[in-house]
Amino acid sequence: MMIVESSTRKAAIEEWRTAGEKQVAPLYNYRFDHIKEVVNLAKYIADETNANMEIVILASWLHDLAKPGVGGISAQHHGVVSAKLAEDILSAEGVDIEIIARVSDTIQKHVGLTIKEALEPIEAQVLWEADKILKLGMIGLIQYILNGVRIEPGRSMVQIAESLRNFLPLASDIAKCMVTERGIKLAQKRLNTLREMSRCLDVELKL
Repeated sequence: MMIVESSTRKAAIEEWRTAGEKQVAPLYNYRFDHIKEVVNLAKYIADETNANMEIVILASWLHDLAKPGVGGISAQHHGVVSAKLAEDILSAEGVDIEIIARVSDTIQKHVGLTIKEALEPIEAQVLWEADKILKLGMIGLIQYILNGVRIEPGRSMVQIAESLRNFLPLASDIAKCMVTERGIKLAQKRLNTLREMSRCLDVELKL
């Protein structure tokens, strides 16, 4: 096994490097893909609440400005930094100052994988739920695998399966933090999907 792994390692590195250099588009634009899905989910969740849709949409598009890959400076404390960047962008676009303040507040509150109580105002809860639900289900799994090639290169399928299995308890905790009716249903459905995919992967790897 070591002989085969060693002989394929160099070729695999070169194949991925060449693939990236030859493309005009990125091999996978995780951050933009994530943001688009957050916007779609947040709109869906908000539609059955009394949330202000304008606030939800603006905050969803701008919530990760401080994350790497969007133009921000760091992932650390990205809620506060993203909110400030959003304020600057919206101010330059002439958006009403009250709207800017509410968008900023919503963005600041979207951080953390779990929460101890419902967020207020409702727009903050909607954004938090949309952002976290995307870590569950098929979309969450596919994004995790694709983005994982960059973050943790060289992992085997067995290691990916182990990471997924280890993530399930946290995924369950995330689902329990949902408050909105649609958020609760979506999170549970996608959690069940994630559990089943983990089970299927384990079964196939043990053949």
